[in-house]
Amino acid sequence: MRWRLVFLLALLLPELPLDPFRGDLGASWLHLLGTDALGRDGLLRLLLAGARSLGFASAVALLALLLAAVAALGAERFKGARSALRAIPPLLFLLPLAAAWGGLSWMALGLLLGGLLALQLEPPLRARLEPFRRGPAWAMNRVLGGSWLHRTRIWTPWVADQTASLFPTAWLGALWGEATLRLLGLGPGPQHDSLGLLLNQELPRLSTDGTPLGWASLMLVLALAALSAFRRGGSVGN
Repeated sequence: MRWRLVFLLALLLPELPLDPFRGDLGASWLHLLGTDALGRDGLLRLLLAGARSLGFASAVALLALLLAAVAALGAERFKGARSALRAIPPLLFLLPLAAAWGGLSWMALGLLLGGLLALQLEPPLRARLEPFRRGPAWAMNRVLGGSWLHRTRIWTPWVADQTASLFPTAWLGALWGEATLRLLGLGPGPQHDSLGLLLNQELPRLSTDGTPLGWASLMLVLALAALSAFRRGGSVGN
């Protein structure tokens, strides 16, 4: 979990400078992956776009886990509505919504994706918390007259520890959700680069005039997909 949180710093990095007169240069010692159409160094853009997408996924995963923890600790109100929404995969909900709005901003995408992922994370998290919540230890502070602030301070580390194991699942959902929407041109505009936007621009060129940056972007996505499948298979095997 911790190494994924490091990528939050990438959200603060500035954009690369534009130099259209040096656009679409081939690979060289100075530019190992060439340059894109706007003259940005391909390798630097790949690293920045990838890190920014990973940072966005970390931020959305934290939001989703927070919302899931609040829902899991609360009363089971609107259980039927949550079950109905949970039956719809997040992307199938986001795609028509983004298409109707002509794209989603970073803020809107993060909030919606975090809320939809929280719906998926609530049942396993509730299953972990509920047995202990019904035990005597959970009620002890209330019985002894402890305030809600005191109970929050005592139990927050334990709830966070139970929640942390679900972070990789939320992180992967947020990463692929953002990449898919931007790949389809339905995510935030081109003002802020990301892996999805890079794929949107470079993948269509691979069949005609593929660039080193486009091939490197594809390899990065395949590597992330393989890593996700490997970690998922390992968690199932355990």
